[in-house]
Amino acid sequence: MKKQSNTSTERLLTYEEVCTVLKTSQATLRRYVKQGRFPAPVKPNPNGRAVRFRYQDVKAWLDKL
Repeated sequence: MKKQSNTSTERLLTYEEVCTVLKTSQATLRRYVKQGRFPAPVKPNPNGRAVRFRYQDVKAWLDKL
């Protein structure tokens, strides 16, 4: 998994990286987020279009399974 920097030192993951870990498609991951079944992504740059998932949120979700 890539390590991205933010104002803090938290790791941020792309949709592609999360899908690889979950072994699911981006469409399924987007559906889970929309339904509230998966933690919502954050925007690293408030003016940008990119979104990322916090590593801690993904890990906590996986630990609950």
